[in-house]
Amino acid sequence: MIYQLFCLIFLILIIVGIVSLFRSVKQRKTRLDIMEKKMDDLYELIKKDSD
Repeated sequence: MIYQLFCLIFLILIIVGIVSLFRSVKQRKTRLDIMEKKMDDLYELIKKDSD
């Protein structure tokens, strides 16, 4: 009985860990996309000013 409870808790922890990992990867990608857009905008602004 206790062995089954530990296995269930372990399984739940693994699932929660995987879900949180995917969420953090998605948030990181979103932040990188925002920074990339800002850098592209700055590059275009600098390129336009130099012309």
